Amino acid sequence: MKVTEVMTENPTSVQPTDAIWQAEELMDQRGFRQLPVLQGTELVGIITDRDIRSFLSGRLFGTPEEREKAMNTKVSAVMTTKPITLSPDDDLRDAVEVLIDEKIGAIPVVDEDEGLVGIVSYVDVLRAFLERL
Repeated sequence: MKVTEVMTENPTSVQPTDAIWQAEELMDQRGFRQLPVLQGTELVGIITDRDIRSFLSGRLFGTPEEREKAMNTKVSAVMTTKPITLSPDDDLRDAVEVLIDEKIGAIPVVDEDEGLVGIVSYVDVLRAFLERL
């Protein structure tokens, strides 16, 4: 089975100049835990709910203004740069091994010609497994 058979196509993404509150709001609204970060059409990173929580937990907010300032921090300051990626034609078994070995929840799927074409998450893998049961 190939990655392309289970991935979520055309994933929701953010830009590095977006504020982390925007990324957090998108994740909350759509039920995602990870968002690819695109500069134009180029994948430049990935931001996760864990990245945001970790960033915010390291700060003490004495005032609402301090929290607002932190929430307006750019995605580029919090995201993981140079994320692990997969090709649509990669074997799903290899993708699952990466998810397990790296202890990550999702991997962007990048086509050399088209750029970001999808994302494969542990939920996508579980859904595929469930369909086969």
